Amino acid sequence: MPPVQANSKAFAYFVLSVADMDQALALWGGRFGMDVVVRREGTDPGLAAAWGLESGEIIDQALLLTPGMQQGGVHLVRFRLPGPAVREGASPTDLVPKSVDIAARDIQARYAELNAAGYRFRSPIGRFETDGVVVHEVHLPGPDAVNLVFLEQEGKPEPVSEKGYGVAPQIVAISPDNLREKAFFEAVLGLDETSYHRFGGPEVERTIGLPSGAGLDVRIFGDASYGYGRLEIVQYEGVVSRNLYPRAVPPARGLLSVTYFVPDVVATLARAAAIGAPGIDHGVVRLIFGESRMGTIVSPAGLRIDLVERQ
Repeated sequence: MPPVQANSKAFAYFVLSVADMDQALALWGGRFGMDVVVRREGTDPGLAAAWGLESGEIIDQALLLTPGMQQGGVHLVRFRLPGPAVREGASPTDLVPKSVDIAARDIQARYAELNAAGYRFRSPIGRFETDGVVVHEVHLPGPDAVNLVFLEQEGKPEPVSEKGYGVAPQIVAISPDNLREKAFFEAVLGLDETSYHRFGGPEVERTIGLPSGAGLDVRIFGDASYGYGRLEIVQYEGVVSRNLYPRAVPPARGLLSVTYFVPDVVATLARAAAIGAPGIDHGVVRLIFGESRMGTIVSPAGLRIDLVERQ
């Protein structure tokens, strides 16, 4: 089971709704080398109620972590009647939970093997520099319209599985106002802003698929001492963005939300209410994580965050 003691500054799991659980386990476990921590087949009335669903709508779940990591994993969920994909038809700049970052060891080899297996990347591997570190990055449209971003930092290898992949140093969500998101995450969850950058130029435009002259304000939040379970919040500048966060609700397919283990759900909800972002206290619920108090808050941009109490 997940650890009782947890780092409240790193997300424990991101929630990924899938149409085909066998396919998802083959990708995240078989190909990427993540360990299955818990598998729960069958209904989950407690979580279904917290997510506003009928008791029988969740039919299969799994928690996976990269070997050696305690947080920053994926919570796979299959609904009885999966809905449309959250990012179906979305542009790169639309407001929505956007992508999952995956650390890659020897990104050229990983790129080649995924191509050989039939996966088709959006572009060749791009190269850019941040904080004096050269980063190689490439984007892959994954199942259920989830954008997968493979990254390798020269001289700063991140923990990976024996397959050469590490999930997930961070997930990416798009925001219309990064300063509001920053204030929310720092005040409510106590997250550190571990990185802040502004990007632009032809290489960035080609790699991400942006119009000429567009730019990005990029902020990463988490624990400065823990490399996984971070949130990358991106604000695009010089573009028009649609708000697709209303799509990111169960039983839609794709990246829906993140879950944090916190020491006190009620206190976290009180901090959210104090800055005008009241959440929901679901009380004590029996979950795939065990029996725990659960709450839900929503960031100013619209990202859903579930809180699970862990001392």
